[in-house]
Amino acid sequence: MDGEENEEDGDNKPLLGEMYVSKTRIKGHRLRETKCPTGFNWTNLKAELRAIWECNVKAWKIELAYPISFLRQCFSPLIMLLPFLIYGLVLIGGRYSENLEQLVGTGDVVTFIFTGYMIMGFIGTAVWAMGFSIRREQWFGTLESIFVTPTSRLSLVLGMALHSTVHQSLGTAIEFAAIYLIFGLALNVGGILPALGIFALMMLALYGFGILVSALSLVLKEGWIVAEGLHSIMMILSPVAYPLVVLPTIAQQASAVFPTAPALVGMRAFLMENYTPEVIGNIFLHLLALDIAWILFGIFVFHLTDIYVRKRGSLEKY
Repeated sequence: MDGEENEEDGDNKPLLGEMYVSKTRIKGHRLRETKCPTGFNWTNLKAELRAIWECNVKAWKIELAYPISFLRQCFSPLIMLLPFLIYGLVLIGGRYSENLEQLVGTGDVVTFIFTGYMIMGFIGTAVWAMGFSIRREQWFGTLESIFVTPTSRLSLVLGMALHSTVHQSLGTAIEFAAIYLIFGLALNVGGILPALGIFALMMLALYGFGILVSALSLVLKEGWIVAEGLHSIMMILSPVAYPLVVLPTIAQQASAVFPTAPALVGMRAFLMENYTPEVIGNIFLHLLALDIAWILFGIFVFHLTDIYVRKRGSLEKY
């Protein structure tokens, strides 16, 4: 129809579980208003879960279109872990370290480093995969098209989180099999289930952190410098290849803000015999509190950033 134009109230576009009102105007007069379901209900939840799944499928299709690159990424966790292990074995002249045993109650360097390093890739999931999910759409030229669809902007970020978590899990499985066959791992089988529970709580907090980083990419565009800084800080404060007690007291206290340090301590306490936790307190309650804090803070910052960028009209700026 001549003169017809659709106007969407973009400033009030909601986040997860809501859809906005579509208004149709003809020659300056409102003709029709179509109300879409709003609020947190089963219908909207199914729609958002479908959107998250489709974003995940899209990422897999793009990745599997380059099989050599896909295989390289699957083996990269193992390739990056080996220098840590070899360096540690050469430095101490064997598999067991008396100094490490005095610090944490166990001297098995291989198992200690492996249990720490296997979560390093999941830190990358939060910082790089989730954090740059929006930036990737800008590279592909599809960001504006996705942002005008009646779905949550967070679905794009969470879809990439799902894809990256599964992808990193494949790499971790390859890493585990190789290290087990080459070096052997002394793991407590009975502690696997509680360790997986701790891992799940850690990932929820990391998802909140990833949402925060994705919000920064909306404003900074080339936000890799900030992302690299945040990734480095989290790696330093996480006891991946060294015990937490070797860090200065202020660094140990700061590590409690991120989920990786308490999660690693808790997982090692269940997976390694005679391991003495470096952190005192209930790990599960600590991680649960971090889950709530990081998820709410990440969504809050993402919402404010989304409104700010659209009001300035800088969404399309590369």
